[in-house]
Amino acid sequence: MPSIPSQTFRAPYDSLAKVITASILVTLLVVVGVTHSVVVSILAVLLLVAAYAYSPTSYSISEGSIVVGRLIGNVRIPIDSIRAVRAATKDDFRGGIRLFGSGGLFGYYGVFLTSKLGRSTWYVTNRRNAVVVATGAKTVVLSPGDVDGFLAAIRPPFS
Repeated sequence: MPSIPSQTFRAPYDSLAKVITASILVTLLVVVGVTHSVVVSILAVLLLVAAYAYSPTSYSISEGSIVVGRLIGNVRIPIDSIRAVRAATKDDFRGGIRLFGSGGLFGYYGVFLTSKLGRSTWYVTNRRNAVVVATGAKTVVLSPGDVDGFLAAIRPPFS
């Protein structure tokens, strides 16, 4: 297999993720302000820290893997396990439900179920930039800032 040079792609948030994140932050601040509870304050901070820690911060192609950068720990998807990779379409998201994870707080990540993709793991911050990566074991959805550059960077082994 030819060597793929390391590349990193940003993970910018879409407008909805920004609105949801800001709304939840304001709601938590109001709840903390109204309750004046140390316990509620600690839980609010823990929620925000955990949500941010699990959210994707970047996508890299390095050492034969796609690496989803997260503060809590990176996720590696070996390139040689990929069966198909393509830009996502609106049909991929139809009939979607979140089984576990975040539906907008610092992105859309966790386990989701859609009518077209079935059960899939998302590491998404911008739904318009979504890329579907199918491996032998599972389907993963990512959202690099530069979809065309990302696809070009990982497609050479499939040519």
